Amino acid sequence: MYSYSTNYGELKSISLYTTYPNQQLKDCVLSERNELNTPFGILVPQYDHAEIRRKNTYSVSFFENGILKRIALQDQVEIDTCVGKLPAELITFYNSGKIKKIFPLNGHITAYWDENDEYNLAKEFYFDFPFGSFKTKIISIGFYETGTVKSITLWPNEYIYINTPIGKQRIRIGFSLYPDGSIKSIEPIEPIDIMTPIGNIKSFDVNANGVTGDKNSLAFTEDGKVKSLISSDNKITIKGPNNTSKIYSPFQIKQMCDQEIYYQTLKIEFCNDIVIFNEKDKYKIEENSFIIEPFVRPVQNKCSNCSSCSMCSTS
Repeated sequence: MYSYSTNYGELKSISLYTTYPNQQLKDCVLSERNELNTPFGILVPQYDHAEIRRKNTYSVSFFENGILKRIALQDQVEIDTCVGKLPAELITFYNSGKIKKIFPLNGHITAYWDENDEYNLAKEFYFDFPFGSFKTKIISIGFYETGTVKSITLWPNEYIYINTPIGKQRIRIGFSLYPDGSIKSIEPIEPIDIMTPIGNIKSFDVNANGVTGDKNSLAFTEDGKVKSLISSDNKITIKGPNNTSKIYSPFQIKQMCDQEIYYQTLKIEFCNDIVIFNEKDKYKIEENSFIIEPFVRPVQNKCSNCSSCSMCSTS
C-alpha cells in the first residue's frame, strides 16, 4: 500500500495508481477511507469496491498540475450549485478546480443491477430556467467554469417541454446552453418541421444514443437562428450552375441478419450564406436551388443469407 500527499490532504492505502511522466499522481484506487479537503467541502473517495452497483473504477484522478480531475464518491453528497443543492456520486472538474459535471448516481449496470434498478434510485429534480420550468430525473448536469449550467442529460424515457427559438418543444435526452443561458441545442422527441435558409426540413435523429445532452441534433446560434440539424426523413437535391446536381439523403450503413437496418442520418449546417452537408460538402445558397422531398426507405428483407433461411419464402 502507498500514500501520497495532494493539494487536498494525504491519500493513504493506495492499492493501484498511475502517474504522469513527471511522477505526479494521475489516477488511484483507494482501499480505506480518506478525506479530501476541497472548496466544496470534505469529499470521501470510493474505497469500498465490492457493493453490487459499485463500478470498478479509479477512486480519484488528478490533472498534471495536481488539481482534482474526477472523484467517485463513497457515499452520495450534496453539492452547492447555481441551481441549488444537488446530490453527487461522481464529480468531474476543470483544471482550474471548478466543477465540470455532476452525476447524482454512478451505478454499474450489469446482469445483477440493470438500468431500471438505477433509474428507480434516481430522484426527480425541479429546475426553473428562463426558457421553462420542469421536474425530471437527470443522469448528469454540466457547468461552465463560471458556474452557470452548460447542459443537462435526462434519463431515457424522460422528456420535458422547454421554450426554444422555434417555439415550445418536447425534448428527450437533454439540452445544452450558451454561457448567457440561451438555448444552444436540443434533442427533439419526434420529427419537427424546421424552416431553414434552404427550405422546410424535418429535424430528427433516429440514431440519437442518449449518452449526453452536451451535443444534440438540433443546434441554434446565440441569436436564435438554426445553426445545424440532423434529418432522418428528408432527401435534398441540389441543382447548381451548369445543370449540375447532387442528392443528399440518409443512407444504409449495414444490413445484418435478424437486426434492424441501420441508416446514417443527414447532417446539415448553416454558416452565413453557406450550407454544409455531412460536415464536408459546401454550397453557396444563392448560387444553388434546393429540392426537399421525403426520404422513403426502400423495402428490404432484414436477412441477406437466403441460402440458409426460409423465413422470406412464400408458399
